[in-house]
Amino acid sequence: MIRVHTSVSAEVERKILIWLASRLPGWVKPDHLTAFGVFGAGVTLLGYALTWLSPGFLWLASLGLVLHWYGDSLDGTLARLRKIERPRYGYFLDQTVDVVGNLLICLGMGISPFIRMDTALLALAGYHALSIYSFVKTCVSNEFHVALLGSGPTEIRMLIIAMNMLILAFGAPGLAWMGLAFTWCDVAVLVETLGFFAVFIWFVASYARELRDEEAAGSVLES
Repeated sequence: MIRVHTSVSAEVERKILIWLASRLPGWVKPDHLTAFGVFGAGVTLLGYALTWLSPGFLWLASLGLVLHWYGDSLDGTLARLRKIERPRYGYFLDQTVDVVGNLLICLGMGISPFIRMDTALLALAGYHALSIYSFVKTCVSNEFHVALLGSGPTEIRMLIIAMNMLILAFGAPGLAWMGLAFTWCDVAVLVETLGFFAVFIWFVASYARELRDEEAAGSVLES
């Protein structure tokens, strides 16, 4: 399987991850980092839950996202650096554990006073739709694309952290429209979610057409 990573932050991130991985003690294994990533997602959930006491806990939620990035992104880098890759096991574990981490983060956003739970879960569904497209395409093409349209998990975390900082700076006052209570955070997340689904539909239609044409051309040549 060929790993393709073309996000806007990929090159800088790769250098940082190699620097971090090369300084980890020998007893730290990739599986430890995978588990640490889930722990980071749990910290994010806790931070968001505590924002009912004080918005200042958004710093804890953001720290959890950094910890989640550290574990989720560094496990594969460490394995490649030490040449102890287990391609099938690593791919399987990483992608399935990500479901847990993503759920914890979105649940945290949904139980906070800033984002509705239905908004957060709809965003999770949109993100997972793109993830499923990437995973299915990997099975068909043997290429695993970490990012789509220059954006991957790292960019999504950065956007969430930016939203947290904006809430701390300007607040997130409640609004009402047609009997629904929401904040500007709900609007921002919904716009992003619509983008997820629009890109998903476009990618699926484009790649399905590409595969259809390739196989039709192959059938003509065989006949």
